[in-house]
Amino acid sequence: MSKEKITYRQCVQIYQVEETFLDALHSSGLIEVVVENEDRYIEYDYLQEIEQFVRWYYELEINIEGIEALHHMLQQVHELQSDVEKLRHELKFYKSIS
Repeated sequence: MSKEKITYRQCVQIYQVEETFLDALHSSGLIEVVVENEDRYIEYDYLQEIEQFVRWYYELEINIEGIEALHHMLQQVHELQSDVEKLRHELKFYKSIS
């Protein structure tokens, strides 16, 4: 994870969301929040996902539980794509030695 982070307040202002939305994402385990000196921060690594979650929630009206499900399914798709790519390379290797 990146060491660079943004404050909760900045994140709320940039994405124009409620703090409760970020709290819900944190509570569901979709983002991690770092607390330092009583201030809450979000690491930059989560910002791309937060942008996606904001679109799903506000534009597509998908609730937090739906966001969790979509996020989980997308993670599985990415893992499967990696597995397929790995198997393609292995197949190409075995074809080349036969």
